[in-house]
Amino acid sequence: MTSLQLATLAGTALILQASVSTALAQSADYEFYKNNVQPIFLKHRETHGRCVTCHSGAGNGLSLQPLSPGSATWTEEQTKLNYEAVSRIVAPGKPTSSHLLMHPLNPDAGGDLFHSGGHQFASQEDPDWLTMAAWVRQMPPAQYTNVKVLKSTDNLMDTMRVFNISLRTDCSFCHTAPDFAGDRRPMKAVARRMIELTQGLKASFGNGKVNCYTCHRGDQIPKTTHPRFPDLKPTL
Repeated sequence: MTSLQLATLAGTALILQASVSTALAQSADYEFYKNNVQPIFLKHRETHGRCVTCHSGAGNGLSLQPLSPGSATWTEEQTKLNYEAVSRIVAPGKPTSSHLLMHPLNPDAGGDLFHSGGHQFASQEDPDWLTMAAWVRQMPPAQYTNVKVLKSTDNLMDTMRVFNISLRTDCSFCHTAPDFAGDRRPMKAVARRMIELTQGLKASFGNGKVNCYTCHRGDQIPKTTHPRFPDLKPTL
């Protein structure tokens, strides 16, 4: 056997080993989700409705499968679809950058100001919040697609959260869950134009001086201008 053939076999073995390691990691990740995270979505919490009540087939950020009539939980096939959908709203390895954990968390504990279902978790010490955080920490790296104007995906979920807070909205304003990479929502094209506008303003005024909140200030549609930039009138 030639040196080239040996090198090729060695390379193939390394690729197969990496593939097996990835598959095992994903399998363990899925099992942890199924046994520990998904039951949280069915749990009755004091003063709050169950997550499944509002997020079942609703097409919002957390898009869960509807329960079959008479069923108390999801089938294996439904669970796999839920896993894929929920995985899209977390930042692997970064619980506090994950929409799943921060959106329903009380603002006093670092969560988002607005969640239409109320703030399900009073603190980051809530046992269920900690369970979801443990799952996020062990998740394999995410692969994002159809990212056109953002310069990096390293902190993509943090960027998305800034959008949510600045416009006081959620993922469904620009995205159609669970296909977050798709372009079906016209508002996503508008968001890209706004990102380019902001990038241009940052180039002119400097980083840290202009962001989404400069004009939106908690509104989905910018209605007023910032006192520091009276001539800035963004249009949709």
